[in-house]
Amino acid sequence: MTVIRKLCFIDPKPQLVAAAEEAGYELLLLRTGKQPFFDLAAALDEHGFEPELVMQTETLADRTIVTGLDTVDCPTMFWAMDPHLNAYWHSAYARLFDVTCSTQRHWIPRIKRQGATDVRWLPIFGRAEPWKPMAERQLDMAFVGRITPQRPARQWMVKFLREKAQGHTLSIEDNLTYTKMMELYGDSRIIPNESIFGEVNFRLFEAASCGCLVMSQDLGEEQEALFEPGREFDTYADVVELDHKLSWYLDNPRLVQAMGMAARERVLSEHLPEHRLARLVSIASEATRCRVTGVEVSKWETLTAVAMWEAGLLVQPVKTILARLADLDQDGDIVAALLRVQSGAKLNKAMSDNLKVILTNNICCDVLDVNLAGSMAALRLDEWDWAKSFWYRHLRSGPERRLAPPTDKFSLLTLWAKELKRADRVVRAGFSFNVEHHLPMSATDCLMTILSEEPEHLPTLRLLDTMLRPIMGLEQARVGFLSILTLFERTDWRLALEIALANLRSYRLESGLEELELAQSMAREQGQESLFRKALATRDRAGLLSRHLAKG
Repeated sequence: MTVIRKLCFIDPKPQLVAAAEEAGYELLLLRTGKQPFFDLAAALDEHGFEPELVMQTETLADRTIVTGLDTVDCPTMFWAMDPHLNAYWHSAYARLFDVTCSTQRHWIPRIKRQGATDVRWLPIFGRAEPWKPMAERQLDMAFVGRITPQRPARQWMVKFLREKAQGHTLSIEDNLTYTKMMELYGDSRIIPNESIFGEVNFRLFEAASCGCLVMSQDLGEEQEALFEPGREFDTYADVVELDHKLSWYLDNPRLVQAMGMAARERVLSEHLPEHRLARLVSIASEATRCRVTGVEVSKWETLTAVAMWEAGLLVQPVKTILARLADLDQDGDIVAALLRVQSGAKLNKAMSDNLKVILTNNICCDVLDVNLAGSMAALRLDEWDWAKSFWYRHLRSGPERRLAPPTDKFSLLTLWAKELKRADRVVRAGFSFNVEHHLPMSATDCLMTILSEEPEHLPTLRLLDTMLRPIMGLEQARVGFLSILTLFERTDWRLALEIALANLRSYRLESGLEELELAQSMAREQGQESLFRKALATRDRAGLLSRHLAKG
């Protein structure tokens, strides 16, 4: 195992820097700022530093592609802090590093999708905060986070908390500095937590560091490996369970203190910056060199740039992006990327010429992304025969299957959506798909393209809801889709049950319970109450929803 003492950190977290300095490592700190590309080799030459580990930490504010990673003679690492929002470009960028670390364990397979060989779990960390007894804290509950119309579920959660806090002290803040936030947590007892896409977030570690009792959504084994539910924090499945547990904890301050102390002790024993530093150095010391080299470096730098450019994260002239693509071997990844860029830049003539060449010369006929992008680009150009041709090229590239042939645009988009679901490409989390600019590259992109033309297309709404149902964080979107469906299928108790559960998981207590009672009433009228109860039981882990109905 290689001994590592000289670290080059690119855009590191300050707490990690302090831990490395305390441990006696020799450090070079590099800040990329707002540069779209950062030349690592030039920076190392400028500072005369020969690192034994280079690690870049993803930052939220600025997105920078580090170049020259292939030139350094030491392990290289990328710490993906927000893979739940950025896996669509992380998976390309990971190819430039020996190791990619993900704060979210369940996102590792998606980061590996484009060929990254070494992706590890490295969770977020807390910090050592002073302990303040619960009796001396001023706030019963607090929440700090962005509250915007783009996050309706969070707005509904805040509304619920304000109603729940009658007779208690509550602080809701959406714009605090880190220091002020930690001071607020240190003066609070209970911190309700909400995530974007079912990710284990900073709030859990930050509040636990201050000895608060965190009430977090039930995220399963990954979260439970970090903190023990029922002892160091607690979980809820929906707003009914959150309501029930908050009532219990607000009336049991000793229990709140015991659990908050246990959470803080877990942070101190396992989740400090020095623990993460030791882990990342250990990972690096055993890492093998598997980053891309040679012409592959330019390829994956460019594919990362394309993905960022499409999402509006990288400001580059389209001519620059196209020139980078033109300089590369035209394999399937590059051909598909070129079509996406031409679509985003509305270069319809160039895109049409490109499609002709691909079809005429049977280029990359067995590459899913080329056939998908080609089919979607052809639909954009109203070239129906071309769109079908790309679909049939895709079918011929795999095992023989009997599928109904596409008869129109909607049926073709639906076929592609189902195909992408089979490939586990349901959503591009964090990517704001715009039907006017982007080619559909996920199942939901395809279905949203249909709905952009016919918002009340019932088969598409049903299929979309089925695909989104297992994905945490999309309940608020499902409420909208289901509401349209219920306008046309007013007596379907199963739909009413789904909208009830989606509402309750989006913190809409009153409307969720009303829909739940309506679903039961419909089922009873149809002589299917026993089926309703069985269906509810599989989704009601604590039995609180069944208990509510029994009281009624």
